[in-house]
Amino acid sequence: DNEFSRTLYEKFLVENSINAVTLEKNILREEKKKQLLNFIGGGILPSKASVNQFYNKENQKRSFQLIDLNEAFKSKTDVSEKEIQLYYEKNKNNYKEVYKSLSFLELNSKNLTEDDDYNDLFFKKIDEIDDLIINGKNLKYILEKLNLEGEKSIALNKLGINKNFEKINNFPTELIENIFKLDKSDPVILIENKNKYFIIELLDTEIIQKNIDDKNVKSEISSSIKKEKRKKLVVELIAKINNNNFSKLDFDNFSKSENVSIKKISLKNKNDNKKLNKDLVDQIYTYPKNKVIAVSDLGMSKNYLVYIDKVENVSIDESSPDYQNYLKISEARIRNSLYNTYDKYLSKKYEIDINHKALDILINNFWWN
Repeated sequence: DNEFSRTLYEKFLVENSINAVTLEKNILREEKKKQLLNFIGGGILPSKASVNQFYNKENQKRSFQLIDLNEAFKSKTDVSEKEIQLYYEKNKNNYKEVYKSLSFLELNSKNLTEDDDYNDLFFKKIDEIDDLIINGKNLKYILEKLNLEGEKSIALNKLGINKNFEKINNFPTELIENIFKLDKSDPVILIENKNKYFIIELLDTEIIQKNIDDKNVKSEISSSIKKEKRKKLVVELIAKINNNNFSKLDFDNFSKSENVSIKKISLKNKNDNKKLNKDLVDQIYTYPKNKVIAVSDLGMSKNYLVYIDKVENVSIDESSPDYQNYLKISEARIRNSLYNTYDKYLSKKYEIDINHKALDILINNFWWN
């Protein structure tokens, strides 16, 4: 009846309104992009000053003083046996190793067809093996049926290491991920890898608790504790810097109190990563002259205290062969900046209207009395 139809439509409306909203937003996005690009193409060009501003940002020379915080905090990140024991007990589940035991055989033209060529017979045999696997036959049955032999048995973890901590060399590392997806309910697979075929059967899955006396475990725990301590010290130092409680005088005193040297480094430009990696260089180029900062890589394995003592600005002449390149880059930056500003403006302006319009379109096109 009409009430039931209305209920069905309301459900349809809820489920599909989001698609309509998304569609209209996409249309709006394309239209505003078209308008903006037409506007940009109407004659806006970067000024020489804006080109030089970008050129200088990328190519200015910088000199700074640097303290290695890892070295400075070395004595403060020492790890005791008690700390290792407590960390192990708290994170015991992280030191369980899963090993997969399996049997496998590489299939080739010689052992499958007694021929050197990969002919039609070879691929018929491959299809036959695939059918046997689908029908639930195990590796032993398949090998006996096809008169195959020479299978190998191994046990390995996700890193391809056996229980004796030796690297497995007779099994393709690319297939290890596939092995760890197998379970007892469907233990046999046929895999192609680099134009080679392997028939593999999972025999067992074993979870082994690593002992704290294992030198690899102890080393890993020690490294984790040191990293946590170092991170805490670096964060505390950054807080002082951000609160303007760390001056150049503090920088010098820190060097003396922690008995760590200050290195003087110069960079030719933002792409000069001979002495520090690119991520750290980018951070240093973000701050102005006479500024103390702390920089770290993504994993906080490298941490430095830096004082920027000299910034030598540079400019590029219009006659330079590189000028046109920087002109184009500057133009693209202006375009992106304007587009993002326009995007935020329209998103804010039409956020509510879009939703109502989408619902109105659905109602007008699909509603019936």
